[in-house]
Amino acid sequence: MNGTKWDVRVLAVAGVGLMGLAAVFLWRDLQVPMEMLLAVVAVGATGLALAGVPQERPLAGPIAVLTCAVLGGAWYAATKSGLLLAGLAVTLVAAMLSVWRSRRVGGEKDRVQSVLLWYGLTAAAIAASWAFYFHFLTMGFAGDDVGRRLVLTLGWLVAGVALVLHGRARGEGVIRDAGFAFIAIAVGKALAYDTTHLSGTLRVAGLAGAGMLMLGGAWLSARNAARSA
Repeated sequence: MNGTKWDVRVLAVAGVGLMGLAAVFLWRDLQVPMEMLLAVVAVGATGLALAGVPQERPLAGPIAVLTCAVLGGAWYAATKSGLLLAGLAVTLVAAMLSVWRSRRVGGEKDRVQSVLLWYGLTAAAIAASWAFYFHFLTMGFAGDDVGRRLVLTLGWLVAGVALVLHGRARGEGVIRDAGFAFIAIAVGKALAYDTTHLSGTLRVAGLAGAGMLMLGGAWLSARNAARSA
């Protein structure tokens, strides 16, 4: 029996190695841009999120998605290549599917898996939204409109407040923490970037709008807590 297991492992490892080598040469011979590698890896992460593999190794899919989101976002920040947008979009879809699948599967939720799922979704959403914003607004049709700088700040704040309220309502701290991650990044951007790159009415309106969103979230959270008390 042990000899059979050893044979299977040797054959499997050799087969995977040869297939990987074939993929490398195929990629090189077709002269596919390196940036498309992110899309390929993201598709693989999507497969892990939906296939039966996570049932045996439940952290494989979430780790793959989180890795794609972080590395893909950093790659785009370094190169600003539009070819990475496809990979970031697929990564975001994979993150959403991972969370959706975890909600569909019953049973007790693993804390580590939940953290990886929701922070993978957070990282993917932030990376994808910033990349698409920069490509289509900053470098595109709204390049001369400084008001575009408020889009991400307010968008991230809305997402963060919504997640905080949703997590509080469901009693799931990991969702609330993901919301606070959005809020922290949005507030950091407002203080470090918006206040120095905006002026006049736009700066006042941006800070006031962000403050109103935060106060509105606090009011809704307090009201929901009072109702459930």
